[in-house]
Amino acid sequence: MKRAAALAFSLLVATAATAPGRTDLEAAATQSAQMLGGVLRDCPTSFAGIGTPEKQCVGVGNTVEDARLKLSAALPKELYGVWRSRDGQRSVYNWLRTAGGYVYLRLQPDPNGRAQTLIYLDLPPAQSEAGSDASPPNDGTQIGGVTLTPAASAPPKPATPAEAAAPAAPTSAASPSAETPPSPQPSDSTAKPTAPTRKTAPTSDAAVAATPNLAPVPFGRALKLQNRRLNGPDVLAVQNRLIALMRPQRAGQGDGWYGPVTTQTVRAFQQANGLPVTGVVDRKTWERLFSASAQHFDAPRTP
Repeated sequence: MKRAAALAFSLLVATAATAPGRTDLEAAATQSAQMLGGVLRDCPTSFAGIGTPEKQCVGVGNTVEDARLKLSAALPKELYGVWRSRDGQRSVYNWLRTAGGYVYLRLQPDPNGRAQTLIYLDLPPAQSEAGSDASPPNDGTQIGGVTLTPAASAPPKPATPAEAAAPAAPTSAASPSAETPPSPQPSDSTAKPTAPTRKTAPTSDAAVAATPNLAPVPFGRALKLQNRRLNGPDVLAVQNRLIALMRPQRAGQGDGWYGPVTTQTVRAFQQANGLPVTGVVDRKTWERLFSASAQHFDAPRTP
């Protein structure tokens, strides 16, 4: 199946064209989905103001690293050189050759939690209706106003969701850790704490019940550290809410895996909010965390 998909993709790019367009993006998205057993889907709503209207998204069950390796093996001649990352390999990007020229390709954790990895494809930056020069970037031509040679860097990187959009979450979130243990247990990345916790006056349960519930998903299970890491949209929601309440404020998001850093941060939140300090997000902790009366807290120190 993968061999047939790679052959079909090679046939697709055999025809020369002046610039890539929506058809090229759709074909590249379809091939990527076939190679990785993914699903063609609408891009997240948080990506609405990013890239071009022609952008395509694919959800796959592989980790970012596994998806990268499989695409590299299936499309060795279609990818432009090595993969690159600007966020500690939490996401990686490359350029993919199509019949119309090179298109932008990025692998990143799925911000909506519906899949493990989101494949994002888009047209080259600043492409006019007449089409920019989208020849293979190793022939000394220009893409996005940058001249490229065989020994030069990869084509310029357009604005992408992974760097410019915070996915759906109750509030802002923190940048993930660069630590990436092997699949299926990615690293915990709630934010690198920097200051000791500070206990504040507890909020009554009655006050919590009277305040709006800010949780993007309902409480469904107790979240705690265990050998087989818990993950899912509820874990991501907890991480993002914790990051939003931490001092000092920071940008980014969690990774959806309940690890030791998340556990330590939950303890700091519980202490600051007068809750039993267990590191477990039970229903009472969940309700306090997603209430408007949740207290801010100082990020705990890590070893």
